[in-house]
Amino acid sequence: SNVYHAYQIIKAHGIPESNIVVMHYDDLAQNKANPTPGVVVNTLGGPDVYKGVPKDYTGTENFLAVLKGDKNLAQNGKKVVNSGPNDHIYVYFIDHGAPDLIAFPHKYLYSKDLNGAFKEMHQAKKYAKLVVNIEACNSGSMFEKPLPKDINVYVTTSANPQESSYAKDYDNLRHTYLGDYYSGAWLEVIEKQDLTKETLEQSYKYTVSSQNKSHPQQYGTLAINKLTVSQFLGSKKTVNAYKAPNTGLNDAVSSRDVPIALAQKLVESTDDLGQKQEYVAELQRLLTGRQYMDKHIAQYVQSVQHMLTVNTDAILNGKHAVNNAECYHKFVDTFDQQCFNINQNTYAFGKLQVFVNVCEQLREPSDANIVVDHLVQYCNDNVSHNNMSIE
Repeated sequence: SNVYHAYQIIKAHGIPESNIVVMHYDDLAQNKANPTPGVVVNTLGGPDVYKGVPKDYTGTENFLAVLKGDKNLAQNGKKVVNSGPNDHIYVYFIDHGAPDLIAFPHKYLYSKDLNGAFKEMHQAKKYAKLVVNIEACNSGSMFEKPLPKDINVYVTTSANPQESSYAKDYDNLRHTYLGDYYSGAWLEVIEKQDLTKETLEQSYKYTVSSQNKSHPQQYGTLAINKLTVSQFLGSKKTVNAYKAPNTGLNDAVSSRDVPIALAQKLVESTDDLGQKQEYVAELQRLLTGRQYMDKHIAQYVQSVQHMLTVNTDAILNGKHAVNNAECYHKFVDTFDQQCFNINQNTYAFGKLQVFVNVCEQLREPSDANIVVDHLVQYCNDNVSHNNMSIE
């Protein structure tokens, strides 16, 4: 719903629809759990933000190809970013994240590939300035080291490299969280402020001041943040009579724990014994699934303990930065293909830090392939793949 809200605001600021590409899975408006079919809201008591949103991409199409203006997609009638050396581009992304990657509905994208696309676009003179705004756990890890400071790309993220993003605004009617603290603050700025006066730096500082859980970051060519937001998102004045309620920071919940929080709220929402038992069973399913994954990750780490410089507890709970990306990427791809599909079992995104820690604490760096091969063997021998969905 954040994406839908952003679309409505940007269009209202005068950006023509021909210059906006919307990629979304389109699974909210007609979802059987939505009590208001066809209507999606992003704030408590707020207006419908779904009406009129284009369905440029609603599947698994290539994000980078769209961003780089892929000619084959364009020839097939698909909308792409058809930009040149004088253009400003603004990218807003929201989904799951983990160290050194961001997620899409059926796949994930490593930092080297995203930043590589920026470098390629810069060399091809595909933009004058490019601004990126990312809401995802560990989103800072995508740019802290890989993003050059001299290619006119300015990035803000909802979280630093080692922490979660946070959801907010629990809706008792829809039984879900409607928004996120970082995106909510950003949307408030671009909806309420005079964008011809508001700078990107002021917008960023407001997102920082609006939360006390995660720590938004900025990367890249920081001089760009002196420009006004209107140079990227339009300058037309808007009138918005709706004022979102101030819910404070009390209902903040880690994005990784949203499924558990939602299940707990459902249990608390009813006095009907039969319904409560159904909700308790669902909560137990979620907890059992998480315990199952935790158990196998811990047992795997114990099985390669002799190849590591620290104990199992340090591997399971440490927060090392990604230095050995090649080793870590092998682990992620192997875990995804041989153990738990991480897009289907989204709890896994929060466990990938363990593989960063393994790679950074090997006694012998040359042992990387051995520990990855052992993960394949462990999962083949111990992990069940029967219609599993661990959230």
